[in-house]
Amino acid sequence: MLASLRKYRLALAVGVYLLAAFGLLLADRRGDPYEPHGVVGTGSLVLASASQDVGHRMVAGVTTWWRRYVDLVGVAEENEQLRSEVNRLRDENARLVGVMQENARLRALVGFQQGHPAYEMLPARVTARDVSPFFRVTSIRIESADARLEPGMPVLSSAGVVGRIQHVEGRRATVLLAVDPRSSIDIVVQRNRARGVLRGRGYDNSYRSEVAYLTRREEVRDGDIVVTSGLGGVFPPDLVVGRIDRIERRDHGLFQQVVVEPAVDFSRLEEVFVLLDRRLTP
Repeated sequence: MLASLRKYRLALAVGVYLLAAFGLLLADRRGDPYEPHGVVGTGSLVLASASQDVGHRMVAGVTTWWRRYVDLVGVAEENEQLRSEVNRLRDENARLVGVMQENARLRALVGFQQGHPAYEMLPARVTARDVSPFFRVTSIRIESADARLEPGMPVLSSAGVVGRIQHVEGRRATVLLAVDPRSSIDIVVQRNRARGVLRGRGYDNSYRSEVAYLTRREEVRDGDIVVTSGLGGVFPPDLVVGRIDRIERRDHGLFQQVVVEPAVDFSRLEEVFVLLDRRLTP
């Protein structure tokens, strides 16, 4: 009950003022009409003036509240427009950044192709990638309808060796990456021509590989560049494969364990080249 009275106290006060003013006016009219400013008249005027003041304040308060509400609505609409503009600019910026990155990749591919004029290469786009560390494969697609893909064809990027084609279906192909544990690439250390075989680790999410059959007497260093030897009939010689990242020399055994960081960033691979002319390999 008290809560209801507190809630409606303003309305009750206004009602009491109005009733009192109305009552005093009636009482005043019963007296001398030529003495309108008697005690009763004066009281009625005071109450009427107070009622008018309360009403004026109420109207002023409502007017102020309404103006603030209209201002808030305008600010909300302006904020919504600004948010839409920010989202549009963010999307446009992302699109432009993507275009710039693609242009940089294409320039690198063109530069690689121009740097190897003896190679007959066909551009292709990566369409899918297997995320399993045990099966490092990638799907590619060529645009040319005239070229014919074949299993075993080398796949390269501007950074180095990607892998070789495993399966072909029309203009699409599956590429066995150089870091797949089923892959074997005959390599040499560029600095001293120490030979070994590059194999994927199959359990490393960082795409690292290992060099097998590198004898303990071969002197290799961290940071040494590893390139293809040209043996095996798949890859031409001196294509960059990666760099030596870690060396483990054990106290026993014939070979040392060498971990290689690939030159190609397989997690961001988007455009590649297929080497069509197999005659370039020994």
